[in-house]
Amino acid sequence: MVIRLCVKAALEGCYTSLIFNPRFVVGVNQKYGHEPTDWKGKWFPNAPKELALEAGETVNNVDNALPVDDTKEKKSSRVPMGIENPDCDDAKHGLAIDFDPYNVTHSTVYMCLEPKADYKGDYNMDAVITEHNVPSAYVANHRCMNSSIEYLERIPSYGTHRPLWPKYGEYRYVPPQRWLHNSEHGAVDELKRIVKDCLYRHVITPSQLPSKDRPFALVTWHATLEFSVLERKIVESFIEKYALTGPEQTHRDGQYEHLLLEPAKVVSTIDDSVLCPKKQRD
Repeated sequence: MVIRLCVKAALEGCYTSLIFNPRFVVGVNQKYGHEPTDWKGKWFPNAPKELALEAGETVNNVDNALPVDDTKEKKSSRVPMGIENPDCDDAKHGLAIDFDPYNVTHSTVYMCLEPKADYKGDYNMDAVITEHNVPSAYVANHRCMNSSIEYLERIPSYGTHRPLWPKYGEYRYVPPQRWLHNSEHGAVDELKRIVKDCLYRHVITPSQLPSKDRPFALVTWHATLEFSVLERKIVESFIEKYALTGPEQTHRDGQYEHLLLEPAKVVSTIDDSVLCPKKQRD
């Protein structure tokens, strides 16, 4: 669960209005099914092949994403995922560049330090889905721990990430440079009381990325759902549509497990063949 408040505190009092709200999802930036290939004019805001360069911008002007035309040529040089390498990423050393689980000063990112009154649910605030049209040839880079990763999106749903991903489950906190990799595998960061009954491949973490207006967010590869008041049907519909759309479909568990509170449990099958099996069907 990517939320602006602490997960436990939000469900026990920081967020005071967890009441179902029968509103409709409002879609923005929706993906169109066909794009002209012979267009000679200008694109707004950019050409499709340049979209890959928008996500996961790194410091020192290091290229984060691969242009579509160069993907095949450079794919062999991509850092392999899921392999512990002390010279790159072993999920144990150099963690402070993203988040240091052993440094108490870093803990402010998941503590409830702001007034609870700022996070009362607004029943007039529609849920919003943001879907990015990521080119099919786009391949996200795996960045070693010697380089920082910064995202242009407020809540990233694609882009460069670390080679080793978190074990599935609920955390006290996971930095986005880690959980974004899980999204690429088809994971979704979700409200814990629903997600644990919907799918095995999930990561739940507090975050400061969502806004005060919509302090709850679900994140899958290329799509996000943000909302103010919980509406179960919208959440389950988002999971069923987007949860298994990541390009790297794997049920392999991750290697990063710092501040893991509860490992995920298989719901239907290990590859989530049935999403939200306990959902009340119409």
